Amino acid sequence: MSSDDRVTRSIADEIERYLQRHPGAADTAEGIRAWWLPVDLSAIELPVVVAALEQLEARGVVMRTELKGLQTTFCSTARGRKSMQ
Repeated sequence: MSSDDRVTRSIADEIERYLQRHPGAADTAEGIRAWWLPVDLSAIELPVVVAALEQLEARGVVMRTELKGLQTTFCSTARGRKSMQ
């Protein structure tokens, strides 16, 4: 595993931990970087956060919501399923 892969995995782990503590949370990638990550990781490049979110999406942990004219948001798949009922 490369250094970049380890960093992305670390960010994904932090996002997953945040969602475990705040299962109703939803935000954009920019908001996730600013508010969900520990202070020492909040300066991480946005593409790394997006890559981590894509990993979590592929694993079924988060879901993406894209509404016309609005920024893409991410939330826990558990929250997304609940709001669709």
